[in-house]
Amino acid sequence: MSLHEKDEILDSIKASEITDITLVGKGYVTFDALNLMAENNIKLIAINPRGQLTYTLESPDWRNVRLKKEQYRLSENQLGLEISKELIISKMKNQKATLITLNKNKKLKRVFNHRLKIDECIVQLSQLELNGNNSDLRMKIMGLEGKASNEYWSGVKHFIPSEIGFESRTKKPTDLLNSMLNYSYAILASEITKSILLEGLDPYCGFLHFDMDGRTSLTFDLIEPFRQQIVDKTVIGLINRKQVDVDDLDRRNNTIKLEARKVIIEKILAKIYSTITYNGETVSYYDLIRKQSANLAKTLMDGGKFNGFYLRW
Repeated sequence: MSLHEKDEILDSIKASEITDITLVGKGYVTFDALNLMAENNIKLIAINPRGQLTYTLESPDWRNVRLKKEQYRLSENQLGLEISKELIISKMKNQKATLITLNKNKKLKRVFNHRLKIDECIVQLSQLELNGNNSDLRMKIMGLEGKASNEYWSGVKHFIPSEIGFESRTKKPTDLLNSMLNYSYAILASEITKSILLEGLDPYCGFLHFDMDGRTSLTFDLIEPFRQQIVDKTVIGLINRKQVDVDDLDRRNNTIKLEARKVIIEKILAKIYSTITYNGETVSYYDLIRKQSANLAKTLMDGGKFNGFYLRW
């Protein structure tokens, strides 16, 4: 399989050595390449210039029918709520840990107060009894998640230069940080979706995020605990080291310019495949992403507790 730019061959790789291909921005794949990818079960994931996951192509998968049936069934019952609760508690713990890291030198009291508010949300969610109407309980979980996130981003704001113009987290950005976050989350989402597909799960059937046509709801569930450690720290670092600045934002549509996108992709992927010590093991973040998806599949099939990812502080 060859990678071309105009008439020049940039690289050639054996199809047997590839598990997935991610297209970012513009590009094309020939029919011969698609057939080769199908024969070798290589997944194709595309991200548009706004950083949105636009499509995923894979060869027909007749495996794991029982797993998918369990996923659909359990997504509507208490186990689905327990998984959702664990994911959001893990997310909150990573938010708190990230604020601790950012505030290590400055020791701002205001940031410490935001951390305490996140702690309160963790306690409230931990004590939430999952008895009652599933939709109401979902909304309570998401309500606490929203409160914690407001505190988190209010804390993060203290570490972002004022010229960036960051006020709060939004999916419809007008500032550099939000645009970088949206784009970076989409790169991470492609890795999460890949891990879901490799485990035989359906990325469109979520537990916390409501099912919507065309939305990979399970991806949005499983991405939550990884946003802070992989994306937020990386993007904040790029801004504070001035590797990406306000001139890299295209004001016509508030997207990141091409050269800056290349920097972001390189840094996010490097972070995903970097190693850390976790539970006494040396593992990459991608290993942890795969383990989380595998843990979910095992929980659905065999029962037992689902454990979300978070870094202790």
